[in-house]
Amino acid sequence: MSKNILYSIAGVVLGFFLGFFIANFGGRPRPVNTQQARSIGQTQPGGQLPPNHPNVNDGGGASGAAASSSAQAQSAMEAADRNPQDFTAQLRAAAIFYQLQSLDKAELYLKRALVLKPDDPDALTGMAHTKYDTGDFKNAAMFYEKVLAKLPDDAVLRTDLGNAYARHQPPDYDRAIKEYRQALEVNPSHEQALVRLADAALHKGDKQTAREAIEKLAAVNPSSPSLPSLRSTLNGQ
Repeated sequence: MSKNILYSIAGVVLGFFLGFFIANFGGRPRPVNTQQARSIGQTQPGGQLPPNHPNVNDGGGASGAAASSSAQAQSAMEAADRNPQDFTAQLRAAAIFYQLQSLDKAELYLKRALVLKPDDPDALTGMAHTKYDTGDFKNAAMFYEKVLAKLPDDAVLRTDLGNAYARHQPPDYDRAIKEYRQALEVNPSHEQALVRLADAALHKGDKQTAREAIEKLAAVNPSSPSLPSLRSTLNGQ
């Protein structure tokens, strides 16, 4: 992607560089480096959690195990719960739980952060990504739109918004294509916007738009792994 969107946490230093929702994966959907997140450390014995804190053991599956074994998650949760008016503490907790793919808890702390600062771009971006990753594409689009009102020239987030519309049920390919085109106006070489534009156009049966996007993608990156399947689909229509 054209630039990184970092989940900024002023004055907070973690044991590893916690880039919250780093947006250089080329558009949604994108993987999360859970292996790095799981290496944070083990829970310190004897830690006393404050009342009414989210249960670190209820995340389920690998993400719940990772969260429950993370000393950083435990510490961040305690700090956020004890200081509910501390915006930075809520963001830090959300960042750690997102990295651990404990998305319910990430959303909880993002909600708290947005109560404190409803227009904060990092919190809005974080909530958009979290909603997307839970499959709530309608609300993901809403939060992407909110942050794009503040960062209209961000091709990364614009592509993410297009992806949310493309994944919505029923898919809104017209709106997705509009967002991909806007992303490409900002950055004509945005590879994932080209991939997504071609894919959305193919779903619509718009061969001309798909062909143009595929040709541009080939010029930007002739080795793109998406080219063979896109060309095959285009030629098969």
